[in-house]
Amino acid sequence: MNLLEIAKRMPKIELHIHLEGSIQPGTLIKLARRNQIRLPAEDETSLTEIYRFSNFNKFLQTYLLITSCLRSQDDYQLIAYEYGCECARQNIRYAEVTFTIKTNMSITGLSWQEILKGLNAGREQAHKDFGVWWQWIFDIVRNVPDTQETVLNIALAAREMGVCALGLGGSEDGFPPELFIDTFNHAKEMHLHRVPHAGEIAGPQSVWSALKLLDAERIGHGVRSIEDPELIEYLRINSIPLEICPTSNICLKVYPDYAHHPLRKLWDAGVFLTINSDDPPMFNTNLSNEYKVLVNEFGFSQSELEQISLNAIQASFLSQGEKQKLVQEFKDEFVELSKSEW
Repeated sequence: MNLLEIAKRMPKIELHIHLEGSIQPGTLIKLARRNQIRLPAEDETSLTEIYRFSNFNKFLQTYLLITSCLRSQDDYQLIAYEYGCECARQNIRYAEVTFTIKTNMSITGLSWQEILKGLNAGREQAHKDFGVWWQWIFDIVRNVPDTQETVLNIALAAREMGVCALGLGGSEDGFPPELFIDTFNHAKEMHLHRVPHAGEIAGPQSVWSALKLLDAERIGHGVRSIEDPELIEYLRINSIPLEICPTSNICLKVYPDYAHHPLRKLWDAGVFLTINSDDPPMFNTNLSNEYKVLVNEFGFSQSELEQISLNAIQASFLSQGEKQKLVQEFKDEFVELSKSEW
């Protein structure tokens, strides 16, 4: 079996994906028609044109348009279940999925309990049908910092319903980690995991602040850490995972192409990396494709692909017992894949 086929078929974990950004174009059209929302295009081929972003703000506008097509519990059940279908198709066994709860509450007028009931109905059906499973990360939109306390309180109240962490997304420009210190301190006091985005649009200082001020356990993106050798050494020594999303970074013009992307340099420097798809249909990718990118663009070997997959298990918020079980399952499957002829 060749390396690209192994990359496609190997078991995987995903830690950085936004549920709203995972909605496939055909489903988005269905939701828009159901809820009488006008889209810029009515067919899948034309709709992909809105996914070509000239800058990060244009991306955020498109993301909000997609979110506006969600209006009911049934809609949330549908997108969660379809995400589970994608996991099964790509052999993604477990994920930690970001969802912007407060924005959805504002658009729909639904309570967080109603929305989460729909999401979990889809999640549980996917688990029953395919055996895949995931937990939720509820994120604060940094552009609207006055919502942060509300999001934290919801995340804390929803822990028994599958919420494992507090995230921080949106535009880094003008909304630094300093604005969210009290909220993340409270999350830590309440033993809620913390996974802010940092070092994507903003530079290394954003990562330093997320680590030092927000006590981040993982960093969403973090690619621009490469600009600060001291930060690279800190990340390496402390084994702080970065959630790298290569194709997203290219599409959002963080880097002009894969040749300029620092993934290989970060890996060779010993930084703890995981690979993720971020908002897959918006960037014409998925997690299996990102693994193929590791091979085609960054020269990863089979053993390096396997280590990337195992890294995601270790960086997850599963219990140690769950991690150990998955590590053994994955290693057994890696051996079987190596033996396969295709």
